[in-house]
Amino acid sequence: MKVYRTSEVLAGGRYEVGDIVSYTMEDGEEVEAIAVKEEFDKHGNLCMVFILLDCLKEECRMNRDDTNDGGYEESYLREQLRTEYLERFPASLRLNMVPFENGDLLRIPTEREVFGENRYGEEEPDTVEQFEAMKKRRNRMALDGSNGGTQAYWLQNKRVRSATDFCSVSNNGDAYGSDASHSIGVRPLYRIRNYR
Repeated sequence: MKVYRTSEVLAGGRYEVGDIVSYTMEDGEEVEAIAVKEEFDKHGNLCMVFILLDCLKEECRMNRDDTNDGGYEESYLREQLRTEYLERFPASLRLNMVPFENGDLLRIPTEREVFGENRYGEEEPDTVEQFEAMKKRRNRMALDGSNGGTQAYWLQNKRVRSATDFCSVSNNGDAYGSDASHSIGVRPLYRIRNYR
């Protein structure tokens, strides 16, 4: 028998991979997130990485135009995650978020983190591993946050041999690619301190 732990605690606890937390966003949207990876921040503090179980209600473009120039780092979606999307997370959670290596408090997953390999996107370092939860197709699939249907969502990787596409996850959990100006789902990741 497997037991899945769920919690309403936002921070200050000890989390294990597979734990699910639930909370209400500032705009009233109810969300759940699953702990997918334990890692150290640049100061050597132990952190837990969480990904939302489903997409947020609001879809977003990767870029305003059909281009993948500049990659995720220079994308419109990244800017939205750093501002509007971040402001929607509960204040108590935002105060406990630990920045990722690029200084962002929110990001989207990479192709290798979801699929364990780079099927369509630019190659990632071998140190990047598939999240254990993503080995199951059901965990790669995400609901759209508004009507209960499954939703395609963005990944960070530019699609190889394309000037317009970024990698994405299809609504049935498969690797896919989407035009940068197309609006699809956003499934953010964040990390918080994981106390022993």
